[in-house]
Amino acid sequence: MGDTLQTLFSWFPVMRMLYQSKSEQEFDDFLDRHIEESVQRMEAEAQHLSEDCEEKLSAFFAAALSMPGLSVERESYSNGHVDLTIRSESIKRPQRRLAEAKIYAGPAYHAQAIEQLVSRYSTGRQSRGYVLEYVKKPGISDIVVKLRAKADLDFPVHQQGATCDHQMKWAYISDHRHTSQELIRVVHINVNLYR
Repeated sequence: MGDTLQTLFSWFPVMRMLYQSKSEQEFDDFLDRHIEESVQRMEAEAQHLSEDCEEKLSAFFAAALSMPGLSVERESYSNGHVDLTIRSESIKRPQRRLAEAKIYAGPAYHAQAIEQLVSRYSTGRQSRGYVLEYVKKPGISDIVVKLRAKADLDFPVHQQGATCDHQMKWAYISDHRHTSQELIRVVHINVNLYR
């Protein structure tokens, strides 16, 4: 009973931020902070996760991200089976974000993840999506620099302009033109699972 109450009380500030969000931007600000906390939980458990497959890693991430008022579904359908669908359960301002997750295997594989997210799964209705990369190799900082440099050279998946910084460590942002002509902001989040 004590552990349950402690967990519930630890969620109150986060839940307040979620339920008080009145716009897409406020929801995205909440989600970015909450994702960062979940990523740090994964990295703290890297010695137990580094040998796992993409599906297990995504299951762990979904469990870490899920909380009252925020559901995270694996393999739900949106023009195909999306790795993660994140939904606010707010009646007033329901929000939905898609995330494609991969074990890092180089820039070409990363570009495929962007392609799946933007061109296949997204309908253009959501203004933001996520590419989550589980990095099991040493040197995550250099890997992220190289991914950004390659994206800024090739402009994959109708990328509009250069990538830009994100406040989260080892994360960055790119904007992509969807077939609906809407602009989709993709947050690239890299998780350090090297041990």
